[in-house]
Amino acid sequence: EATLRILCSVLATFLQKEQERLEGRKQKVSSINNKLDNITLRLDTSERRIGDIEDRVYHLENVLSEVHRLREKCDDLENRTWRSNLRLIGLPEGIEGKDPILFLEKLLVKVLGETTFPGRVEVETAHHALRPRPKEGERPRIIIFKLLRFPDKMHTLCRARELGQLTYQNQKMFFFPDVSAELQARRREFTEARRLCHSLRLPFSLLHPAKLRVSFKEGPKFFNDPEEA
Repeated sequence: EATLRILCSVLATFLQKEQERLEGRKQKVSSINNKLDNITLRLDTSERRIGDIEDRVYHLENVLSEVHRLREKCDDLENRTWRSNLRLIGLPEGIEGKDPILFLEKLLVKVLGETTFPGRVEVETAHHALRPRPKEGERPRIIIFKLLRFPDKMHTLCRARELGQLTYQNQKMFFFPDVSAELQARRREFTEARRLCHSLRLPFSLLHPAKLRVSFKEGPKFFNDPEEA
């Protein structure tokens, strides 16, 4: 009987310890389950936030695409309003006097020749580039003027290209189309390709708005991408 009581006591102690261990494990499992529930909840919240962010990014991409399209359209409209404009570089500051329109009309005929224009060349407006008047010794401002008729602009550029270097009162002068700053930057990207054409003696021209035309023996080729050119 004594031995049986001892065995029962040992067994009861063992069962109590195992019960305590099981309770501890249950608590640990419960704690893990709570953590997993919290993680699942946080994952669900993160997924919803990521979904919201994706929707916003998609919306912003559409908005940016529309802004880019409108910007290109505004730039195109701006250049269309300037399609009859020319920039004159090299004339001394103030040489045009008080009537720049009359001065430019006479200058064009004198420098380019009377036969360049079918009729009277008429300048609609003329002004200096919008920057402070240069000090003595500084580069003169560009003169921007608008011709009344678009063909006169093309005649001016073609004739200036034919004559080469133009001078007025021993001053070198240059005619350029008047385009927006953004379009100037796009055209400037073709500089290396144009230099290469010069070195290879390939006839080329830069077409509006920013397209390079190169003449090969097999015919002309057009480039819209400066890297491809």
